[in-house]
Amino acid sequence: MKYHKNTFSKKLIMPKLAVIVPNLNSPVIDEVVTSVLSQSDETLEVWVVGQDCYGKIPTSPRVHSIITRDHILPGMARNIGAQHALADAYIFLDADCIPQPGWLSALLTAWTTHPDAGAISGAMLPESDSFFKNCRQIANFHEYLAISRPGERMYLASFSLLVPRQAWLQSGGFNPNLRHAEDIDFTLRLRAMGLKLFFEPKSIVYHRPKNLNFNEFWDYAYLSGACSIQVRLRHTEISMPFWANSAWTWRTLAPVIAAIRTCQIYSQNPALIRYFYAIPFVFLHKLAWCYGAADGVSKMHKTRL
Repeated sequence: MKYHKNTFSKKLIMPKLAVIVPNLNSPVIDEVVTSVLSQSDETLEVWVVGQDCYGKIPTSPRVHSIITRDHILPGMARNIGAQHALADAYIFLDADCIPQPGWLSALLTAWTTHPDAGAISGAMLPESDSFFKNCRQIANFHEYLAISRPGERMYLASFSLLVPRQAWLQSGGFNPNLRHAEDIDFTLRLRAMGLKLFFEPKSIVYHRPKNLNFNEFWDYAYLSGACSIQVRLRHTEISMPFWANSAWTWRTLAPVIAAIRTCQIYSQNPALIRYFYAIPFVFLHKLAWCYGAADGVSKMHKTRL
């Protein structure tokens, strides 16, 4: 499949950009949109898709809102936004991620550096606005923090993700039915098209997620494991251990796997050691993920019967 590369790096004009924000009543959507608008001129527009019970979406000629009657999954919301927006590139941004100064320019610089990229992900500050949120940040997004190294990745997260229009059109967009891991699935399909995926830590957002109690934290990690393992096993691009298709192994060895993964996370990025206090939460997140993976593998086996 032929892919047409970005030609804007050789021009003196800015590409037309569309920032697409899937929104489920985010209390900080006004801060998110305002920050985006402050970083560009008329070459950028914002599309907010979903629900806004607080009425916080800012009014601007460059802001378009598509309010849905029912709650829709993020992948579907992103697809709807991309179908309506006419742009040279889409930037998918989560409704609880507030772009910091230089966020947009860093993404565009990375696109200029890698004109053939299928997607480029920005980064997230390690800190949030509470101790528990900081721990969740490390547990959930350790691969995409501003203290992580730049470069090529096997797959990318979608909280701040630039995708050239041609790559988007050829990929078919996000799977609208996935509750979790739709970004892993989407970016792995880009990789299967022969496109490279890059991470740019200078393009930073400040994450302001909603408060979760411990049970919600556990349930989120569990569901993430259940969905993510199915996506990973379906994509041969990811090298998975031979036992990854065994629900018994995931369930029985969950504490061991979680401990090993926690050690790997901290050893692979020495800068994380300053957040040593998050280690127990990273372990618990990976433990719940493993139990969720066991459930996900079991469901895959039942579906095949």
